Parts: sequence; structure tokens; C-alpha cells
Amino acid sequence: MSGDDAYLLARARALRVVPVPDEAYVLQRLGRAAEAVERRLVALAAGDGAAGFLVAWGQDVELAGTCQERGDTHREASPSVLLMLGACLRACWTDVEQVPYPGTAVAEEDVLAAVVPPDAVTVRAGIAHFAPTAPYRKALRVLRACGYLAADAGDGMVRLGPVVAAWPERDVDELRRGYPVLPHIGEG
Repeated sequence: MSGDDAYLLARARALRVVPVPDEAYVLQRLGRAAEAVERRLVALAAGDGAAGFLVAWGQDVELAGTCQERGDTHREASPSVLLMLGACLRACWTDVEQVPYPGTAVAEEDVLAAVVPPDAVTVRAGIAHFAPTAPYRKALRVLRACGYLAADAGDGMVRLGPVVAAWPERDVDELRRGYPVLPHIGEG
């Protein structure tokens, strides 16, 4: 892999989603660079019609086995992060016959309502109002930073991120089967 190809790959990983390049050879070089390090390019179509690519792990790379050998490289997600991912997936993925990404945008407060019991919110003004939702708001930040959710656009909406587009079909099928038990709005 040349230095230029390594730069293309590093740039793509840093940006998470790269737009379709104007020159076809740039995309070919990026694809070869990704393959050289057991990665692959996943084509994305955003809800706004924009197209791009995500650098994801190769289909045959077993991440769980790799992480178990070296405990210092693997960090388990907290229960609040897992619960929030489930709630976001259920809220944004409205048609399970389709692939989850890009899904639909949902108000952040609606997703929070799916994981925080209604009686947990106190009537006092100030910080006490946000205390029950604090771990879940932190979970939203973690999920956005990891690419499971799109970056915060400042509009109070939650959108599925590009990492969801890279999920293998076998995992999406498993999520379809478990969809009814994911946390949803109106459930505490």
C-alpha cells in the first residue's frame, strides 16, 4: 500500500462517511487499501439522497474472537448504552422489512421517554429534572461518537448512524426477530 493509499484510508476512517469521489480511480485505490487491512467499503445512501462510503471490517473478520484474546482492546458497552441503542433502533427503524439505515429521524425526547420511567422525572426545576435522563443522554453521546447514531445536528433529533449500515445481514435478521422486545415509546 502506497503512502497516498494509506492517507486515503486514514482520511476515510476519520471522516467515517466519505462522499463518492469524482474520479473512479480514487474509489478503486481506497477499495484496495481497505482490502489490504481486512476492511471493506460499504456504500451508503443517506435519507437526503446523498451517497457515500463507510470503511467497515471485512465480512470474514470475527471481531469477538479478536477482542477476547487481548482484554485491553475490548470494552463492554454499559447497560444504559445498550438500552439506548435498542430504543434508538426501535424508534428509527419503523419498517423491519427494510434495512435499518438510514431509518427515520425521531425526537431525542421521545427516545428518552422509552427508557426513563415517567415517574422518574421530578417536578423540581433545575438539575433534578435532568438527573433521571443523564446516563441515557451520555449514552446518546457515546453512540454518536461510535457512529451507531449520526452526529448531533443540533435539531433535537436522533438518526441512525453509518455503522448501522455496515451490519451483516445475519445480524439484521436477528434484530428483526428481536424487534418486538426492543424498548419503545410508551414503555417504561
